[in-house]
Amino acid sequence: MKKLFLLSILISALFVLQASATTVLLGKIIALDAGHGGEELGAQYPANCANDGDVSDCKIFEKDVNLAVVYALKDKLETAGAFVVLTRIGDETIPSRKERVDTAIAKCAALDLDSVVGADNRKCDVLLSVHHNGSTNPMYDGTLTIYTQKSDKPLAQSLLNALWLLTGNNEGMLNGGYGMTVYKNLVSAITEAYYITNDCEAELYFYKTTITASCDKAIYSDGDRVDREAQLQVDGLSNYFTSKGSGGGKGGGKPQ
Repeated sequence: MKKLFLLSILISALFVLQASATTVLLGKIIALDAGHGGEELGAQYPANCANDGDVSDCKIFEKDVNLAVVYALKDKLETAGAFVVLTRIGDETIPSRKERVDTAIAKCAALDLDSVVGADNRKCDVLLSVHHNGSTNPMYDGTLTIYTQKSDKPLAQSLLNALWLLTGNNEGMLNGGYGMTVYKNLVSAITEAYYITNDCEAELYFYKTTITASCDKAIYSDGDRVDREAQLQVDGLSNYFTSKGSGGGKGGGKPQ
């Protein structure tokens, strides 16, 4: 009886968290950018596979992982009531980071969300650029976020607080002129959720449920890694909007 009672509490808590995420994301306009694309491959697995310029021996390209996460994240955000625009669809390349920002701004403004026919000319609430890191060490893993403007920092912090659980290694936030965050048009952040050059991450990406016993199950748990990251991205965005609405800005979880 006690087990049933505890189970009912856990289920109730899950519904409360889901309802909270749905409420805080309802009506938000979120621009998602899948980093790289086209001939811009990003990091590759195995580590060092492309040192000679020949990518034929590479098995994973960051651009594909980024896009898979963005698609999964888009579905979850829309289920929670948010409106989502994408800076790239499929394996297309937009020549510059500035063009990606401009694409996001134009798509957000073009949305027709009210009962009046025509574009609402609304601004994106946030722009999130999804990336994954690379290293020459196939054992190394970690999570970091990147921001440029002071107004971007709370978003980067909330995303980091949620995502570092993927690796157990919080690398903190990197502040500087990187990628799309240099443009002041939108509150934006870049996430580097994990290193695709890590052997355990690669196995999870390929096989999902059957991975090497040497991989720490406490970190590299069975299941769809893309889906898990997408859910943590949702959690980070939810924490950001919740904190923003309450006048805070640091979100929940482990501090930097």
